[in-house]
Amino acid sequence: MDIVASNWGRNSKYEKVRSTGQPLRVYYGDWNGDGVMEVLEGYYDGGLKKVVPWRGLNGVTRGMPWVRERYATHAAYSAAGIEEILGEHFEEAKVGEAVWLETTVFLNRGGRFEAVVLPGEAQYAPAFGVSVGDIDGDGREDIFLSQNFFGVNEETTRYDAGRGVWLRGDGQGQFEAVPGQVSGVKVYGEGRGSALCDYDADGRVDLVVGQNAAETKLYHNVGGRPGLRVRLLGSAGNPTGVGTVLRLRFGERWGPAREVHAGSGYWSQDSAVQVLGTPDPPTAVWMRWPGGKTQQAAVAPGTQEVKVAAGGETKGK
Repeated sequence: MDIVASNWGRNSKYEKVRSTGQPLRVYYGDWNGDGVMEVLEGYYDGGLKKVVPWRGLNGVTRGMPWVRERYATHAAYSAAGIEEILGEHFEEAKVGEAVWLETTVFLNRGGRFEAVVLPGEAQYAPAFGVSVGDIDGDGREDIFLSQNFFGVNEETTRYDAGRGVWLRGDGQGQFEAVPGQVSGVKVYGEGRGSALCDYDADGRVDLVVGQNAAETKLYHNVGGRPGLRVRLLGSAGNPTGVGTVLRLRFGERWGPAREVHAGSGYWSQDSAVQVLGTPDPPTAVWMRWPGGKTQQAAVAPGTQEVKVAAGGETKGK
């Protein structure tokens, strides 16, 4: 299986530090001694040749009032690095670093992952929800990303350049963005969770997108090619077959692998009933059940949905 990792993107204040070759840093610790963790974000300033804080003096002193005792003016603070600002607390500070901000696909090449940065439209805003499915029914897996983040501090403009984006896959690990006026998906608020489900059982996978402080949106798929609905009948403890990997077979050719998840992306869960793309009539569906047991079930011509029991019979309609 491959990995899709949503991230901050390349359209934020953090992007300007890319030219320094230095990682972004975050320092944290209970420097007030009140049991609350304080956080100080920083970046390398080439002119000062030191790591400096992102936030100004007023913002920092609200959480760490003792900093005002050291820096009475904004001019003095602007010339200081984080090591100087934290003083005796610097040695006890924990540090995290970030060197990769792009929303990225990591392709499993067997023993290693190959990073593929998604197109520019995926980088316009922070991405949260990630959904993977064959939205257009061409037999190649696509990606949907929910986007935007408004909860910034007073020194930062909100990140609102996205509207959710459907990325059409080519089956080889490359993706292109489908414009909203073509896909019909336009979420201008703070997109959060997203999930896929064929809610009307027409063989086309539909999309639901949650928002922060706004209505949930349901997009009915009317343009995709209908696929094969696969419903797994697992064990008593796992009735929907969570963890099973599915693939369709088209004679001697295989379709992409799909895993049944119990939760995927940002606080979301896709339907356990999978819709697998059928660019050609499938001849069989292959399964690897949790624990490693494999099974293959024939698919009769014209079948729209199959129910497969673990180690048991297959029913089609």
